[in-house]
Amino acid sequence: MVRQLALRAVVVVASILAASSATPAQTPAMTTIRFIGAPGDDLAAFWYAQSKGMFEKAGLNIVVDKAASGAVVSQAIVGGADDIGRTSLNSLIAAHVHDIPFVLIAPGAIHEKNRSVNSGVLVAANAPFKSVQDLQGKTVSSTELGSIGALGLRTMIDEQGGDSSTVHFVELPSGAISAAIQQGRIDAGISSEPAMTRDLATGKVRVLADMLEGYPGVTLEAAYFAMHDWAAANRDAVQRFARVLRQAAIYANAHVAEMLPLVIANTGLEPDVAAKMHHATLGIDFNPSQVQPIVDVCAKYKTIPRAFDAHEMFLSAP
Repeated sequence: MVRQLALRAVVVVASILAASSATPAQTPAMTTIRFIGAPGDDLAAFWYAQSKGMFEKAGLNIVVDKAASGAVVSQAIVGGADDIGRTSLNSLIAAHVHDIPFVLIAPGAIHEKNRSVNSGVLVAANAPFKSVQDLQGKTVSSTELGSIGALGLRTMIDEQGGDSSTVHFVELPSGAISAAIQQGRIDAGISSEPAMTRDLATGKVRVLADMLEGYPGVTLEAAYFAMHDWAAANRDAVQRFARVLRQAAIYANAHVAEMLPLVIANTGLEPDVAAKMHHATLGIDFNPSQVQPIVDVCAKYKTIPRAFDAHEMFLSAP
């Protein structure tokens, strides 16, 4: 009897092994997403997720393209060369109002009122200016006319009883602000990191104000986006991408020093500048209330022809 039972057990085990070898476990197919973005501090969560294999664990194969500017990013998404990009919010707002069907899928950098300080209005260290009101009638530079920073400064001036229409705005890269101020070509410049830290280290300029304080609450500065039809057709992959970024952003916000090697490796920043600069706060929650104030300000100052409901920029429920 014992020998019969043992023989049956051997047969059963052999059958199981045979069945297992005939029908191996299936590994879910990876979904490939082509991503493009201009290297910047607010990509820390993306780089962290890459370095830890978080996308792969979520079934995503991320193929990365680098761009020199936000304009190149937008062109790549429109042209279909890439699937998801990251760029500044004001350019996405302008695209939306001109019927380019971009949808926001995850937050990049955010500004929290009275907390985020990774940008500012620079003036000469010995300038007599005490508040943004003193910039009325002056020449102020911005990386682009109608930028979030420029509109934030205008809002601050007007809300404090001034007239921002008297400010003469000119376009100038952040890295050229300090020299332009010293040469008397501009009175102030809207700067951001890492250029701001480099310039402040010289002692020749100082921060007059954080122009983004002109916006209420939490404001979205940059976002990950895609074409509507692609996002709708790949909704599950988009949701997994956003979930990974959220998990990575939570960790990155709490471990800024740990992100420095990734930021340095991907941006080419000098290590001392990367260590001293004010780093972007990465968005965790994501909703239209972070976008609507910017849409409204863009419409108020005529950088877009009309205001619209910010919900339109988000992928609707299926």
